[in-house]
Amino acid sequence: ILLACFVTSTVPAHARPVVEVAFVLDTTGSMASLIEGAKRKIWSIATTIIDENPGAEIRMGLVAYRDIGDEYVTRRVDLTTDIQDLYARLLEFRARGGGDWPESVNEALHEGITKLAWTQGPEVSRIVFLVGDAPPHMDYAQDVKYPEVLRIARERDIIVNGVQAGEARDTMRIWREIAQMGNGQYIPIPQDGGKIVV
Repeated sequence: ILLACFVTSTVPAHARPVVEVAFVLDTTGSMASLIEGAKRKIWSIATTIIDENPGAEIRMGLVAYRDIGDEYVTRRVDLTTDIQDLYARLLEFRARGGGDWPESVNEALHEGITKLAWTQGPEVSRIVFLVGDAPPHMDYAQDVKYPEVLRIARERDIIVNGVQAGEARDTMRIWREIAQMGNGQYIPIPQDGGKIVV
């Protein structure tokens, strides 16, 4: 996977490029056997982006999600340049709750696109990685559904990638669609988090 292609932008010679990355991570019980691999994949992506963009200002954020009725539906860590602190916060999340198979993917993705403090301007590369193993609830009336969320993302020049943990076919279909609609990549990961190639 060529992550370098995600973060190219036309930047004036005097300007320092800005790369902003948000991870939207499923932390429900179905991720119990997958979440450590997902965390390793997130850290691999994060360090690769940092290594490939040594002159850039890099900010990263996180939206963890579960489902309605759980301890939380979403928990947000806003975009920050303190990547070590973000990683420490990431390590604190545990896989619990969920109950049924679909999760609050729509709400979490909407929050990642619209509630994080994204920087405006053409010199900024804005990227989201949706990481999970289960499809979205499409029966929650209050949710903005993912096709509309991805339309908003395109308007805001935010690239959305689908990173699938596990091998569920219904998730694969939707994650591929999300990546296509988000002008991003579909990225399957094995349980151990796999390796990333630049």
